[in-house]
Amino acid sequence: MNNRRSILLVLLLLLEVAQAAPNEQKEIQEFYRRGLAGDKQAVEQCIAKLEAVLQSQPENQLARVYLGSAYTLRSRDLDFGPRKLQTLKQGLAVMDAAVAAAPNERKVRLARALTTAALPRIFGRAASSRKDFEVLAEQAKRAPEKFEPGDLQIVFYHAGLAAKAAGERVQAVDFWEEALRHPQDPKLSETINAELAKAR
Repeated sequence: MNNRRSILLVLLLLLEVAQAAPNEQKEIQEFYRRGLAGDKQAVEQCIAKLEAVLQSQPENQLARVYLGSAYTLRSRDLDFGPRKLQTLKQGLAVMDAAVAAAPNERKVRLARALTTAALPRIFGRAASSRKDFEVLAEQAKRAPEKFEPGDLQIVFYHAGLAAKAAGERVQAVDFWEEALRHPQDPKLSETINAELAKAR
């Protein structure tokens, strides 16, 4: 559960492009899934679909954050050079705009957090990702009923990973123990137990 593909495949379960027709939602989900698996053409199709959604629904911040994530996939597929970095920066800016426009939308923040957590540390987004997960974890502790059950496990697991990366072992353990109180995914629970075993 620690590579970009597996992290964002979990996120696919959360993809709901509000007000899009059901068939369109399924198309976007499929393009996104294939793009994660390395299909460059699917990435471009996903981007085109999300851009079209935003043309008709400019306030749809969930579509916007996924568009930003798709741009980061496009960056992954480009040859090394200025355009690669420029496209990544574009994706990050679009995701940041979505979160700024809808700071209390949990799925928007979670999409950005998972995407930025999957980036190499050299891009300097570790602190931002950690902050997102901490905000989400605090919201989840205060009002778990506002989260879908699977979201809770994901949020606390990744909050723990972010704390671990920052050298905060005790906080990481606390987050992982909380994640185990919401055991939606048995494989993720195994991963969390393995992290706890190493941390204790």
